Amino acid sequence: MIILGHSLIPYTPFYRIAAQEALSHTPSNAIVLFEFDAPLASYCFAQNVPFALNVKNIQELMLGHALHASYFVVGKALVLQAQKIADDYLFDAKILLTSSDDNDIEFAALHGIDGILFTDGIHE
Repeated sequence: MIILGHSLIPYTPFYRIAAQEALSHTPSNAIVLFEFDAPLASYCFAQNVPFALNVKNIQELMLGHALHASYFVVGKALVLQAQKIADDYLFDAKILLTSSDDNDIEFAALHGIDGILFTDGIHE
């Protein structure tokens, strides 16, 4: 299981962006994170910028998969469904539960979630 953003474990932070222009303000090797946005995802893929999508539903998950997202950041309400779909369709992307609670490490491990992204691991 991947654990990102935890104070005890070294990690590469995710950089939250809202528009294509914000890419110029992130490190060259950064993983950018944004709300589902098909044109921005297409641009990132074309420019070889690794990106994570914050998805709110299964439709965004499936479209994000087609757009070649590297990670899907989801809340607890969607994470079990998202992980099952990712496993069934053999996604290359990883499903990350977003959390600020260490107790969610156990939840993610017991449910076979690819990883957890703590909110401290996201640069605004």
